[in-house]
Amino acid sequence: MPAEQGARRWPIPPHPVAPWWHTALLIATIIGVSALSSIHVHSFAAHHLAHYAFTLAWEWVMAAFAWWGISLQHMSVRQLVGEWRAGLKSWLADFAAALVFWLMAAIALAALSTILYFLHLRRVDKAVIELAPSTGAEFALWVALSITAGIVEEFLFRGYLLQQFSSIKHAVWIGVLASSLLFGAAHGYEGIGAMIAISAYGAMFCGLALQQRSLRAGMMAHAWHDFITGAALAIAKHLHAF
Repeated sequence: MPAEQGARRWPIPPHPVAPWWHTALLIATIIGVSALSSIHVHSFAAHHLAHYAFTLAWEWVMAAFAWWGISLQHMSVRQLVGEWRAGLKSWLADFAAALVFWLMAAIALAALSTILYFLHLRRVDKAVIELAPSTGAEFALWVALSITAGIVEEFLFRGYLLQQFSSIKHAVWIGVLASSLLFGAAHGYEGIGAMIAISAYGAMFCGLALQQRSLRAGMMAHAWHDFITGAALAIAKHLHAF
């Protein structure tokens, strides 16, 4: 498929981006791992480096699995990531879009989190705070993990899953709804309230991807959001704020 044709069609492909049986396996894996992580979250806090390293490796395993699925359908990675404009000016434009998006999304998420707290659907989980990095080595691996999550999770949720479900009746809203709910479901270890907020965040990322016709700005915003969140939690843990 020519790149220009794929870009015009993005994000709705002419057919599913992967076999549906492959998508079912991917979803089952995402939900299964999320359920296990919610059960064992307290044990992760004692082994930061091992947990970060395993999570980083697992993210790339999932990316490889998704790539295998789209290759079965003769779909290119370019179709999933959208327009990938070259040149410094294009990179700076995407960076600016990512920054504006992240600031606006942070305000929206803060408001949503406040509502969830009042509804007793979200609470401060000390086990999640304990996952934050503490040492220099942990921070270095956290940076690598944040970048990996930005790339891989945008590829999986706003690339593969958004487009796979958008192929149903050629309806983008189906893709946005399904991929956002699955994005929230993938974070079971953070609790039900956080899963609701993360689903909403996923929908915001879908909006950014659709507006930009590309995943690049979303990858940037996702990566630095994860890094800043980890750094903020590390500071809170150090100050015994929770």
